[in-house]
Amino acid sequence: MMSERLISLPLSSHNFQPSTHSNNLTMASGSCACHYISYTASTPPTCLVNCHCTTCRKQAGAPYQTWAFFATDDIRWLVNPTERQSTNVSKRTFCPKCGSTLSMLQHSDLKSIAIAAGTLNEGKTLIPPPSHHIFLSEKASWFKLPEGDGAKRWDNWGVYEKL
Repeated sequence: MMSERLISLPLSSHNFQPSTHSNNLTMASGSCACHYISYTASTPPTCLVNCHCTTCRKQAGAPYQTWAFFATDDIRWLVNPTERQSTNVSKRTFCPKCGSTLSMLQHSDLKSIAIAAGTLNEGKTLIPPPSHHIFLSEKASWFKLPEGDGAKRWDNWGVYEKL
């Protein structure tokens, strides 16, 4: 079992300036459940992916975790979340007050960040539908995938453009 290591993320060197589109809505924003940690992004998410791996299922407390992908440099945290090395391939962040999962950063791809899609503010964010189900080889046996959702299905990581 891997020991958990808690550290804080460095503050962004950029000023907090949410970008807007023609309807004057923030391109993307969100927060944890208690609103202690919040973020904005200068772009909408590029894709949403439903991950069925055991780690995501257990951390989400659900049959899968939906991740919204952004370029790492596009995310601005108002308060930095706490970081935890969750597996040998990724680190995750969470709110130290309410425990909400906020993001995942894969060591092999530091240019993109996966934001927990449930933290996005609806109505203020342009959100595409999930395009992929990944790690179906680890899917909860009691969960049935929806028919006709249009999402591609992969037993492991799969092939998709995050950016």
